[in-house]
Amino acid sequence: MRVGSISVGRSGDKGGTLDLTLVALDEQGYHWLESRLTEVEAQASISRVMPGVLRRYPVPGLRALKFVIEDALPGGVYATLHAGLHWQKAAIWVLLDLELD
Repeated sequence: MRVGSISVGRSGDKGGTLDLTLVALDEQGYHWLESRLTEVEAQASISRVMPGVLRRYPVPGLRALKFVIEDALPGGVYATLHAGLHWQKAAIWVLLDLELD
């Protein structure tokens, strides 16, 4: 199942840190995501396109999974070498496009 079929996402940044959040459309979707989209799985996907160590934070009250990646944007958003000033805004699609069993 594609993660984006059962959730929506947003991304943000603070300095060199990237914040990606997935919000499940319903409670069942949240439990499915929480059990299948592990920190290891998310790190493997994100590391293909950017550096940094990913940490996962479940937020069950909001049906959300928050992923924080330190040093994903070396030097901050204005100095990073990633293409385009707001490339990090598209980074959430790395997670939304994931196919999980």
